[in-house]
Formats: sequence, C-alpha cells, structure tokens
Amino acid sequence: MRPLVSFIALFFALTVSAGEDLRVGLPKDYKETYTEYLSLDRIQNHDQFIRLFANDVAMKGADENGELLSGSVIVAEIYSVKKNEDGSVAKSLVNRRVKDKLLLLGVMEKQDGFAETSPSKINVGDWDFAAFKPNGDVAPKDLDTCRACHAPLTQTDFLFTTQHLPKR
Repeated sequence: MRPLVSFIALFFALTVSAGEDLRVGLPKDYKETYTEYLSLDRIQNHDQFIRLFANDVAMKGADENGELLSGSVIVAEIYSVKKNEDGSVAKSLVNRRVKDKLLLLGVMEKQDGFAETSPSKINVGDWDFAAFKPNGDVAPKDLDTCRACHAPLTQTDFLFTTQHLPKR
C-alpha cells in the first residue's frame, strides 16, 4: 500500500508543479538576450552558487518604491560547488565558493494580475515562479518553497537582489 501512496503523492506533486509552471516559462535565449547582473555564493544554501540574469524590462530598474515593472523576468542559474576531500565546501583564493555543476534554473516573472490568479496562498505580489532542470524540462519542485523564501521581502519587491538592479 505504501508504494502506491508514494507514487500517487509524487504524481500529484509533479502534476501541480507542471501546472503552475505553465504561466512562467524558461526563456530559451536568456544567456544571449538577458543581462547577467550578479553572481555570488547563494546565501540560502551554504553549498550553492547562483548567477542571475534579468530581461530588458527588469534592467530598467526599480522605481522610488523599489518596484520593478510588469514584464520583468529574472533567471537564476543555481550550481553546486566544488568540495574538498573531507566534504567541506572548497573556497577560492578570494574566499568564494567555486561553482561546479548546474543544478536548476529558477525563473521569476512579474505580470499584472498574477497576484489575483496565483495558485498559492503565499503573497509574492504579481510575481510567479518556475523551476527547470538544466535540460529545460520542468523540475518537480514545490514552488511554495520559493514563494515562502521571497514573501518577507516586501520592501524590495520580493527580490533579494533589487539593490543590484538599476534605479528608475
């Protein structure tokens, strides 16, 4: 009985994630058409590195209230980092993590009306999220985990990195 319950739970999780991701896609050409505006050790995970890319709308920057324009899209490349023989995170000579393998592509998109039609009860304004495997397939990730992490960031339009984007 337990394997059947596990299978049903996994199927449901994949279906929910796939359904949510339909309104936020992975821009296939983001590396060529978006601006890489920040690369750093990921603060939420001690053994990850992140590269952030923004489309032209997001690169117009935040207004005086810290809000980005509707149509803003942020793509995050999330990498594992190299480790020492003892399993600890390896650091470069400038005390930074050294990126290794691409693990996940995260996408945040802001569109007018997303808040009213959100598949979640977690408030992240007009932003929505999607997660993709490195090959571009939808990743089976609980997007409420992403929303919950960003939800407290009301002063920076639900982004950790608004200060690294231009000001309007």
